[in-house]
Amino acid sequence: MERQREDACALAERRGWAVREFVDNDISATSGRLRPGYAALMAAVRAGEVERIVVFHTSRLWRNRRERADGIELLRQACVSVVPVKGPELDMTTAYGRGMAGMIGEFDTMEVEIKSERQRREARQRAERGKPASGRRSFGYTADGMALVEDEAEALRGAYQRLLAGRTLTGIAHDLGGAGFTTTMGGPWRHNAVRLMMGNLRNAGVRTHRGKEVGKGVWPAIVPEETVRAAIALLSEPKRRTNHVGSARRWLGTRLYRCGRTDCDGLMVSTYREKYADGRVRRVYRCPSCGLSRLAEPIDAWVRRLVAERLGRPEAVDLLKEGDDRMDVEDLRSTAMTLRHRRESAVKMWARGVLDDQELETAKREIAAELAEAETKLAEAGRENALVPLLAADDPVGEWRAMEGQVDREQAVIRALTTVRLLPPHPGRRKFDPDTVDVDWNPASA
Repeated sequence: MERQREDACALAERRGWAVREFVDNDISATSGRLRPGYAALMAAVRAGEVERIVVFHTSRLWRNRRERADGIELLRQACVSVVPVKGPELDMTTAYGRGMAGMIGEFDTMEVEIKSERQRREARQRAERGKPASGRRSFGYTADGMALVEDEAEALRGAYQRLLAGRTLTGIAHDLGGAGFTTTMGGPWRHNAVRLMMGNLRNAGVRTHRGKEVGKGVWPAIVPEETVRAAIALLSEPKRRTNHVGSARRWLGTRLYRCGRTDCDGLMVSTYREKYADGRVRRVYRCPSCGLSRLAEPIDAWVRRLVAERLGRPEAVDLLKEGDDRMDVEDLRSTAMTLRHRRESAVKMWARGVLDDQELETAKREIAAELAEAETKLAEAGRENALVPLLAADDPVGEWRAMEGQVDREQAVIRALTTVRLLPPHPGRRKFDPDTVDVDWNPASA
């Protein structure tokens, strides 16, 4: 690019022309995106400040058909010629000059379109062969996408486990940064980058192309398919509120504890009331529906002690026993793959005239319903039990206590064990009474 600029300036200098430079580095003339330098040049043309435009090649000026047509007409009206370093001089005041500009430009556009078609064809064939997509390296994989970067892959497995056990995207980004990991571009992890990474079926060894699943990839999977589908389903839930990471994740009972008043059962939120004698503010849980207010700190401490006691029981490991109705994940994967092949076959039959338009739409609708059901079951199979990392540890109680402060994970554990309702305090009583906290243990943990 610098060499082309120097050549254009040298041409102008040889001919004794005064030079004013307009530059758009790293912005394609093909895409149609705004080019500030080009826009400034055309503004100067309209203002009558330009006699001729010197470029290395006309393709550096135009490759977009609409922009080229508008530019040729503007230069005709302003009596401005185009002088390329490589190519004939184009006098835009003559029909010949405008015609040559159009013809040369069409060849430039054709060259770009042929290259684009070839690249799309190669990308499609690469996808059909199950090879990874080219481009930026994916976290957890080597640059060619065919092997694992073990420490990143292990970090990604842990991230999926924490997400499906209740950890927020922001929390996972903090975990990755705290462990010394950056994105593959070298930047810090943010919740949006984590969302994109964890919703990528590539991590399960599934090849996609232009947003559609093609089949099994030839690279090693980092996590099972059901894990990624569970993450996608979780991140797609309409009720998920990823933009509230303040009080919603700072205090244990926010939108976790429920109001214990009859006919209310609203979710409690955190707020502040008057201060203690030493100046500390007093945090309270309040029901937005009925106004019930309870001092927060003694309740949080009591609930944490109850959970520790429950996890410390010898029979706590029974909470992880699977039922007889456990889904066969391999059968679900096979079913989903078969349905995708059936969908592709239906389209090919329509192209050959075997199916008419209505029959194709009917087949696609029926297949889509069955595929959605299979993928939903796969997602359910991949849901992580929040109790697994605790009860698999040598010291579940110690693991629970070490979790304090990671409120999203604490909330996930409490939800797996119990429902907590806050009852109105006794009249005139200022001391915390555990009987005003109703803990309804789930059947599996009772």
